[in-house]
Order: sequence, then structure tokens, then C-alpha cells
Amino acid sequence: MARALGYIDFYDYKVTQAEGFGKARVFEILDTLEVGTRSQLERARAMLAEEKGEAALEPWNTGYMLAGDVIKRLDPYFPFEKAIDVWARSFAALGIKFRGSTMTLDLLDRAGKYSNGFCHWPQPAWERGDGSWQPAAANFTSLADPRQVGSGHTALTTLMHEAGHAAHMANVVQPSPLFAQERAPTSVAYAENQSMFLDSLVSDAAWRGRYMRDRAGNAAPWELLEEDLRSRHPYAVFALRRMLSVPYFERALYELPEEELCSERIQELAAEVEERVGGGAAPLPLMAVPHILSDEASCYYHGYVLAEMAVHQTRAHFLEEHGSIVDNPAVGPALAEGYWRPGNSAAFLDLVEGLTGKPLTGDAWQRKLSRPLEEVLESERRDYEAAVRLGAAAAGDVDLDMRVRIVDGDEQIADSDADGSFAAAAAKFEQYVQQRVAAEAAA
Repeated sequence: MARALGYIDFYDYKVTQAEGFGKARVFEILDTLEVGTRSQLERARAMLAEEKGEAALEPWNTGYMLAGDVIKRLDPYFPFEKAIDVWARSFAALGIKFRGSTMTLDLLDRAGKYSNGFCHWPQPAWERGDGSWQPAAANFTSLADPRQVGSGHTALTTLMHEAGHAAHMANVVQPSPLFAQERAPTSVAYAENQSMFLDSLVSDAAWRGRYMRDRAGNAAPWELLEEDLRSRHPYAVFALRRMLSVPYFERALYELPEEELCSERIQELAAEVEERVGGGAAPLPLMAVPHILSDEASCYYHGYVLAEMAVHQTRAHFLEEHGSIVDNPAVGPALAEGYWRPGNSAAFLDLVEGLTGKPLTGDAWQRKLSRPLEEVLESERRDYEAAVRLGAAAAGDVDLDMRVRIVDGDEQIADSDADGSFAAAAAKFEQYVQQRVAAEAAA
């Protein structure tokens, strides 16, 4: 079908429809990142084998060897029940507004719940012909289990990510609802750039010093954050290469001659790409990546890579322009004006260049990966200490210019309108989680 329409193949068709440029252009961009990080991958794999033993390179061991028990020791500083309050205060401090939107949050896991976190918009935002405003309505979900180690971090990161999507779509100011929807011509990379930029803050020492607190209000000690950084930074290239593996596999898949299309050859191809791009068998095998198997999600995983490139370029821009990102009230308005307001009336690459002043490249991402560990630690420690001196975010209500409903399936837990304020709704959620955990422990 794609060839009959004049495209090179199905991948070329999908990427052109979604991004506005063809397969060749996508891989021109990705190739610079793939070639530019090969040596870093080799060094990281050699370092991991030297530090942890050759067995650490086995895909079923790598994740544990990199994290170990740091995740357990970080867990008390991400109390699940406080995730909504922390997310909202962080967004408010950035100057992010939702222009009268209604957002429904369904965060808790339960039997039979769809196994993925996502956000969707039953009502897009748009500016009517008479000048009146139609605010967005967004629903999003996650799969957090408060009893599980890491659930607080997962819930908070999901909130930052999916609420980033919601903030984007709430701030599209165009004369039709078609400018504020997820399908083509909305670029996948454009959509993911917003959410990935905002969830990246959770890893910043400046954010952690300000918002990462245990139930008694104590900040996480620097020694623990340092240990986490030491376990992550030298090996961050692994995640980049795993992301790259998916589009390289899909390109190769759709370029296979028809006579080679069989189960055995496709599995061989996946193994070849895992080895060539990822350096070895992947912790999540390529054939288990759900995007590859779904029509609407196929041939768009490159969007996550392009978005991550844009995230690092956008971060570098804000740091050069303002000196900080966390709690900087200029960030939200800049995102709203430069990235969100146009919706899909503008192309992703043009939007990135318009806000950052530079064409999209992987340079900022590669610079971050190649920074010496001790230099990273020194910089992050300064940011952490400055944030701790400021203290925890002030209590009181939060104004995001939105209504928030918190539900667990059909049960409504809280509603910022009915409860009188966002802070009151967040407090009801906190109480609900505490009661649920206590009841499940007693059972």
C-alpha cells in the first residue's frame, strides 16, 4: 500500500504522515547519535564488566547490577500518597497553567486494569470563532501499588510525564480542536518532548533537594543521591542505545525482501540489531516492545529518540538562558508560548529551533553523557545544597488553573471543586491511600 502511494516502504509512509519528513531524514538524524555514542557504549560495557563481573552484562542481570538496593533506600523519600501534592507544587513553581481544564487521575492499580500509563483528551482545547475558550478535559492513568517498593517514584514520574502531555494539550490556542489531538499531523516527537522534558526534572539534584522528602519532611541525604548518580551516570548510554534499537530494527524489518519474511528471520534480525546497536541482548527484547506489533504505534518509536534529543537541547537552552530550570517561573510561560500554543500548526523541528535558537541535534545529549562523573557530582551537589537551604516547598493551596478529580475506577476519591481547593483534594487522596494500605496490611 505504501509503495503504491509513492513511499519507499511502510516506515517511510508512517514517518512522513506523522512527522512531515521522510525515513531518510529521520535516520540522518539518528545516525549521528548512533555513531557518536558507539565508543561510549563500549566503554560503559567494559566498565560494568570490570566493576561487577561479566555476568552483569547478561540482560537479566544488568538492571539489578546498576540499581542494586539504592532504589529501596530512595523509596522512603518518594511517599506514594504525597505524589499528587508534590507534582502540583513543582508544576506551579514553573508557572504552568492549565487554562481551566478538568483532569481526572486514576493512579492506583487494581485487578483487570489496562496495563499501561497513558493520557487522553475526550475534549480538546480550542478558541471558538466568537473568541470564547473551550478548555480541555484530560484523563490519565497509572498502575501504582502503594505497597510496592518504588511505587512513589513511579507515581510521581508518571504524574510529571502524563501531566506534561495534559499541560501541552490544555495550552493549544488555535481556532479548531483539530490542532490539539494526538494523531497525524501531530508529531510523535513533538508530543513526547513535552512530557519527557517535565519528567526529567525528577532526576535533577535541584528538584530532589527541594521536593524529595520523607514522611517526616526530611530531605534525602546527599550521600544517597551521590550513590544513585554513581550507579546511573556512567551507564546512561545504555538507555539511549536501547531506544535507538527499536527504530533501527523496524527500518530493517520493513526493508526485508518478502521472500525472507518468516518468524525465524525476523527473530534473527531482532538479535542482530540488539547486538549491533545495543551491544548485546536487550533486557527488554525487541520482539517484546509493544509498539512494534500495533499498527497505530508501529514505526514511530524514533519519536521518543527525537523527543529525548529535544529534551536535552531544551534543557541546555533554559540553563544557558536562565541558569536554572527547577522552580523557575519563566519555564512554564516559555513552553506555553514556544511549544504548546501552536499545536500541530507548526512542525516539530521548527518548534524546537524556534524555542532553542538551534536546529535539532543530539549534541546536548551527547555532552551530558560524556561529562566526567566527578564533574557531574560536583555540579549536582551544589544544586542540591542550594535547594536544601531553600527548604521544602511552602504549604497552602496550589493554583494550576484547573479542576482535578481523583478516582479509583468508578469510585471518586476527591474533587478540587467539591472539596474547595486543590490542597484539600490532595489531602483526601493522601488519607485514602493511607487507609487502603492499612486495610490491605490488616487483611
